Amino acid sequence: MRAQVIVLAGPSGSGKSRLAERLGLPVLRLDDFYRDGDDPALPRVTEGANAGIVDWDHPDSWILDDALEALETLCREGTVDVPVYEIAANGRTGTQHLDLGGSPLFVAEGIFAAEIVDACVERGLLAAAYCLTQPPAVTFWRRLTRDLREHRKPPLLLVRRGLALMRAQREVVAHAVAHGCTPATTHEAFGLLRALAAEVESRPRHPAASLASVLAGFVQPDATTCGSCCLVVAHLHHSPAYAAAVLGAADPQARLREEALDVHDATSRLRLAGETQVPWPRALGTAPWAAARHLRRVSGRPGTSYAWVRRGDDLWEQISAAVDAGHPVPLYVGSRTMPRHVVLVTAVDDHHLTAYQPGRGGLVQVTRGQLTRDELGALGWPVAWGAVLPTSTTGTARRRAAWRPARLSAARRTPA
Repeated sequence: MRAQVIVLAGPSGSGKSRLAERLGLPVLRLDDFYRDGDDPALPRVTEGANAGIVDWDHPDSWILDDALEALETLCREGTVDVPVYEIAANGRTGTQHLDLGGSPLFVAEGIFAAEIVDACVERGLLAAAYCLTQPPAVTFWRRLTRDLREHRKPPLLLVRRGLALMRAQREVVAHAVAHGCTPATTHEAFGLLRALAAEVESRPRHPAASLASVLAGFVQPDATTCGSCCLVVAHLHHSPAYAAAVLGAADPQARLREEALDVHDATSRLRLAGETQVPWPRALGTAPWAAARHLRRVSGRPGTSYAWVRRGDDLWEQISAAVDAGHPVPLYVGSRTMPRHVVLVTAVDDHHLTAYQPGRGGLVQVTRGQLTRDELGALGWPVAWGAVLPTSTTGTARRRAAWRPARLSAARRTPA
């Protein structure tokens, strides 16, 4: 089994989608398995002001078997095609391909999420299950403002439905707890899932040494894809499942080149991993902020972020700390005037730094003295400009540092 699922249940408006986004893990939206609006099997409200309309809050309005089949396929194969449901359109509008990218954990969230917990336990698919709780007035207001903003239903219907859900909130939470969900606020659940991330980090990573023979022939497809090649190699390191899929291909070198081109295209877009970013021309390679977001998505470590850190006197120590913690580090090198190339640091000791060099393929070594004296020619260019590091090793004061090299000391300006 390639992955396990974190189930997030709770009343509509309790913060399930927001928490799933904060965790930075792939997300299976269980609400996409609603029945179409013309399905005769849809249940109806039988009493009260909403009598006669479809009861979208009844579990029978949702196709449990389809959701479980998709979830189990995702756990066992790491990829699945899922429907796209638009509430405003009252039905499914297409499909999308969900790929875990080698992540050993993913989130399944939705208002009927509690219904899948028992089956996930029986099949060995469950990593954790939480029911998010908020004061009823808070969920009412969040739900109403969201539904009005997205034009989900007529306003009067949304208000009536919201009041009914507010009255039934305690029953929803009790039902989820009865099915094995742990009640928690979003803040509490995030903290508990960060603890789960510590267990994920302890799982074996694909050792860089075993990739040496493959990387020896992995040369960047064109002059602009050095950064994306490094991100692909980092993903191989972080995810045994991704490494098995890519390196087990009939032609691993061709597959690696295809992956690098796909990553280069993805990191150049206006949106990456669901977030808007500063656009970056493809011809200029991979921007450090795009590399940071991509690493956050593929590292398989919930709650871990990455940031650009410019060169300083302690750059070697910061890179060493990150590599020791299991994070390969993209290092930007170039001339004295600008960065021109990206390599991926995979090992560091007191005196030597080993990096994948996509310009020539394979691993190369440089010394600490060569970095200090700006003699990194083996990495493609002589001057180190900075690195993309996990924020746990950078410190908040240096995050988002200016895009410029640190001032060189007199010793660094003196030729060897």
